[in-house]
Amino acid sequence: MELKYLQYFVEIVEQKSMRKAADMLYVTQPNLTRAMQNLEEEMGEQLLIRSNHGVSLTTTGESLYYYAQSVISQLHEIEALKRNEREYMQNKLALSVGNIILKDEIMLNFHENMHTLHANISIFETSSERVLEHVSKLESEIGIIVVNSRQFPAVKKILDIKGLAASEIAESPLYVHVSQQNPLYARESIKPQELLPYAYIHLPSDYFSNINQMIMLGSIRLMDFKKTIVINNYHAIVNMIKRTDSFIFGCKWQIEELHKGHIGSCRVEDCDITKKLLWVKRKKEILSVQAEEFLEIIMENYSD
Repeated sequence: MELKYLQYFVEIVEQKSMRKAADMLYVTQPNLTRAMQNLEEEMGEQLLIRSNHGVSLTTTGESLYYYAQSVISQLHEIEALKRNEREYMQNKLALSVGNIILKDEIMLNFHENMHTLHANISIFETSSERVLEHVSKLESEIGIIVVNSRQFPAVKKILDIKGLAASEIAESPLYVHVSQQNPLYARESIKPQELLPYAYIHLPSDYFSNINQMIMLGSIRLMDFKKTIVINNYHAIVNMIKRTDSFIFGCKWQIEELHKGHIGSCRVEDCDITKKLLWVKRKKEILSVQAEEFLEIIMENYSD
């Protein structure tokens, strides 16, 4: 696979137009079209959907865009190594995120505020249990997790055992997130039993999620959902919701970001469960400038 094909592909997606992308890349539109045909032949799948309104992505195209961005980002790092050491100032931050889809603007604001040429940001999207493990084992400097009010006592015990400290950022009632494929879309609130006909999507089970199985949501429990889909990647979860009538449980902090993908949010009625947004670090540890800056942005975006 030629690297320039991936660069062309990313530019087309970001410009949403073959003509605009050709102008930005300084190539002719016929050459750009042939390059995309070659890329689609190599992938064995259609990647782009062309219409009078511009260019959109197929499901395979969305996945390729996600990885192509990463490849190009790594390329930029390699190019930066050619510069002298003074020019190659780099901000580094390793963090783990559990049970929340962060706003796209968070990382952009973080990089812009640090005023450096380059940043190395490692984000591990996983379960809340694994977030605590990452921070405890020094794999991440800080963790951002969402746990519900029933899980919170267990979280506090594990924090003590692992030598971690947590600070609450905000609290939220329980929400359900669904797409336009679901008849419940556009509702302000729903009763838990109305969700039974639809597939419940969640991350792989861990210690904390197992606590949820016996929690009462109105007249039902989580274990009463017979249709379930387990996915270990937030990007894939969002794609599944957008294309099916499935749902995820969530919180108010995801509403704005999911709305961009035409995913609606409904309050769950007859439910006393609340969600807590926490940030976690190792006790007595002084955070880096980068971590402090990131947490400041998180507070600006999510604190009550």
